[in-house]
Amino acid sequence: MSAEHGTTPPGEPRRGPRDEQGSAPDRPDRPAAEDFPPAPWDLCGQGWLTVWTAPRSAVPPSPPGVVPLTLFGRVLVVTAFVDYRPPGLLSYHELLAAVVVRKGVSPGLSITHIWVDDETSRRGARAMWAIPKQPADFTFDAGHLTARTHATAEEAPLKAPGLPARITTSVWQARNGTAHRTALRTSARVRPTRLRWHLPGTGGIGWLTAARPRLHLAVTNLRMRFGEP
Repeated sequence: MSAEHGTTPPGEPRRGPRDEQGSAPDRPDRPAAEDFPPAPWDLCGQGWLTVWTAPRSAVPPSPPGVVPLTLFGRVLVVTAFVDYRPPGLLSYHELLAAVVVRKGVSPGLSITHIWVDDETSRRGARAMWAIPKQPADFTFDAGHLTARTHATAEEAPLKAPGLPARITTSVWQARNGTAHRTALRTSARVRPTRLRWHLPGTGGIGWLTAARPRLHLAVTNLRMRFGEP
């Protein structure tokens, strides 16, 4: 259940261009015309996630008025690989890192880094919700999950039953100097698993080399509504 600092193993990309990693923008993309579906987005798929605790000094800044949640003085962080599939609105792969935060007394998430292999998803998320999606090449193959040059996770499944889970929360992102809220609702089945992460030494989510993984989950039957008012 430990993270490993190293380089991403080579793999064949499933689809999508590769671009340099970047930090979260304060302004979203503004396409000349809307070339993406309107909100809300109803998505389906499966995922693999890890909950980490990180020193506050290592965590990227939060949007204005948003505060990271801590456990025994360390910030809670979530990383995930997600495989979105039909019958959801869009089909693509995703890697993200998000800080667990609160605004006032309401908990939520703030995405620091995120990569996808679908241009429609990238443009729509940046324009509507200020989510800093960047393009990347992905390989998902028998428990070996890769976003090339950004991170790899290897799963060693556990024999454990899945349990139903429902989460309703908010995603907070910086937009024009303020904290922009987007509603998120999910339902899924989750089970414990083992994930071994390989992270870059610098850039992107390399700051997680200072963090410790605490919990790994495999997520199936994922249904998500993103962007509901």
